[in-house]
Amino acid sequence: MHKLYPSKKVLLKTYLIVAIFVVVVIFLIFSSRFAWTYSSENTTTYIIQDAVVFLIGIVISVIGWFLLTSKNYYEVTNSAIIHHKLNSTFTYDFNNVLYIDENYTKKHKTLLFYNNKGKDLFLTLDKDMELLKIFNKECKNLISREEFHKKFPKVKL
Repeated sequence: MHKLYPSKKVLLKTYLIVAIFVVVVIFLIFSSRFAWTYSSENTTTYIIQDAVVFLIGIVISVIGWFLLTSKNYYEVTNSAIIHHKLNSTFTYDFNNVLYIDENYTKKHKTLLFYNNKGKDLFLTLDKDMELLKIFNKECKNLISREEFHKKFPKVKL
């Protein structure tokens, strides 16, 4: 059993959207909303308040990034991948994987696979794409795209 960590670069692309949203929301809730631009009194106080609120939003985003990257990893066992994500764990049994969309996976650096119930599942790849190699090697029940589409015609591939 060994650990794999998702690519920080791919995680950052997704997390930046969340981080910007968090900073903006915190700023809109707690700032003076640029009162210093239309007020002649206490402008220094308003500017300091806005700067502090903005910095608090940045600090919260950095802490979130640290938690996301340090508490997000995969454990590879003989029969499954165990995904640890913050305080949750998800187990993906190799025997339940029916189809791996390699075109999507390579293009988006995110492993897209379908289980035996036709559900699509996504895992952020590691830097060397070792996770894809492990899935291709260990998943013994893989079928072709056409076979999968026949078995699950409502699933859009």
